[in-house]
Amino acid sequence: MCYNKPMKNDALNRTKLNSLSKDALILLLLQQSENFQLLSEQSSVIQKQNEQLIKQIENLKEQLAILTNHRFGRKTEVSSQIPGQLSLDFGDQAILNEAELAVAESLLEEPTIEEVIVRKKRTKGKRAANLDSIEVESVCHACTEEELTKQFPKGWHELPDEVYKELLYTPAKFKVLEHHIKVYAGDCDKGGILRAKAPNRLLSHSILTPELAAAVFNAKYVNAMPLNRLSEEFLRNDVNIPRQDMAGWMIRLADYYLEPVHKMMKAELLQSHHVHCDETPFIMPEHSKEYMWVFHSPEGPTSHPVFLYEYLGGRNGTVLEKYLKGYKGTLVTDGYQPYHTLMKKDGELKVSGCWAHARRKFAEIIKASRKGQALTPAQEAASEAIRLIDMIYHRDNSFKESSTEERLTNRQQTVAPLVDAYFAWVKQTRNKICGSQKLTEALNYSFNQEPYLRVFLQDALIPLDNNDAERSIRSFCVGKHSWHIIDSVRGASASALLYSIAESAKANQLKPYEYFAYLLKELLKYPRENVPEEELKKLMPWSEVLPDSCRKNKTR
Repeated sequence: MCYNKPMKNDALNRTKLNSLSKDALILLLLQQSENFQLLSEQSSVIQKQNEQLIKQIENLKEQLAILTNHRFGRKTEVSSQIPGQLSLDFGDQAILNEAELAVAESLLEEPTIEEVIVRKKRTKGKRAANLDSIEVESVCHACTEEELTKQFPKGWHELPDEVYKELLYTPAKFKVLEHHIKVYAGDCDKGGILRAKAPNRLLSHSILTPELAAAVFNAKYVNAMPLNRLSEEFLRNDVNIPRQDMAGWMIRLADYYLEPVHKMMKAELLQSHHVHCDETPFIMPEHSKEYMWVFHSPEGPTSHPVFLYEYLGGRNGTVLEKYLKGYKGTLVTDGYQPYHTLMKKDGELKVSGCWAHARRKFAEIIKASRKGQALTPAQEAASEAIRLIDMIYHRDNSFKESSTEERLTNRQQTVAPLVDAYFAWVKQTRNKICGSQKLTEALNYSFNQEPYLRVFLQDALIPLDNNDAERSIRSFCVGKHSWHIIDSVRGASASALLYSIAESAKANQLKPYEYFAYLLKELLKYPRENVPEEELKKLMPWSEVLPDSCRKNKTR
């Protein structure tokens, strides 16, 4: 039959359709209906694929903008769209964001588009304060008798001197101390041999002195100078000290002398009301990626400021549980899960979340926006999140100088409603906003961290964020970009110990070089790792009996 033959591609017209039988027309109509349905289904699939591709492209463009901003953009989270944002200014010794700028009360209603400029007031007498602890040498400039007689033939008298100051700098100098130890023997071969007393040496058969050790310590662990550069600098002063020698010195000093110092610092840290925690990766040959931890106890009613770096050989809850065994305070951390696992295993340990981390995830989205272009829906939502978080910081900081009781009352009465509003907004926005992967991640972070982000409301001493730990680990992060790897487990442990002393010295307003030299000189007086506890307490960075030469000028 004719309708069973394949149809030609010729266009159908009225005449041809009229020549077809009823069955052929029915079959043709059914085929067309099937084709239309197939095309409709294919069109729907293509439309969904296009929507997914558009979303992927938008997400990739967003991620590319964020990565570009990370690589080439400003290192601050203060933006022209959102006043009162957190600071990422490395010049102010902050590695991560801080909510310390006051937010205008108008932000309660809606964000204001304006540039926030914070200017520091010029401090009067700052130069004099900077120089008042430095040795002064007076240089007198006077006129000769001949000059005075010529200018004042009838006589003269002196007026008050004009005085100005300059600062003289003398580069580091080396001096070889050649010790001659007298040796005596009896004339009649009786009494054996007698040697004169000589000072103890830090390391046997080594040229190392406390002052030289402090110079190496200060260069690497305070100023982040890799040892190969320090070796080159020494060589420019005609002193050849290979970097391997200096690295060995630091490891042996840590092994022989400094472990008791480290243990006492840890005991002090575990007395603290709360401890900041953070970790950062580094490379060790044959171990791949390893982690350096930092634990920080701020100055408070039960402890002194301590920064403790630790190489624990892992990044899991087991090493944390072992290290923090017996601690019953609060850990202030980011959202890393092992902290929360440890809290659930230890009924007395609490974990407080970091609002700066929550805020930073939204700030990254805002920072990727281009000047002059309208904000995307994701950027508008991120802007609202930042506004809400800034108000939490602002209200809490308004009672920063108040008593503990007043600050707790403020948190429960005025800050808690703002926290409630923020999490209500997060939950509502999660249900209706889609399309931005970064925004979804930011919202989910706050949603999952809500129990920990609320902890500060019940304790006036708990800070809103973990910036203390992140700032302190900056020294290690800056250093590792210079030297890239740590060669051995002993080197990692020694570096952790030495960074601990350096950061704790700075936190207690000490001069790291002077303190480290003094510390080694005092430890030399006792058998290795057998220093009496009472004497060791006098050597801690917070000790009140340290000499004034170790302390910074308090006016600075």
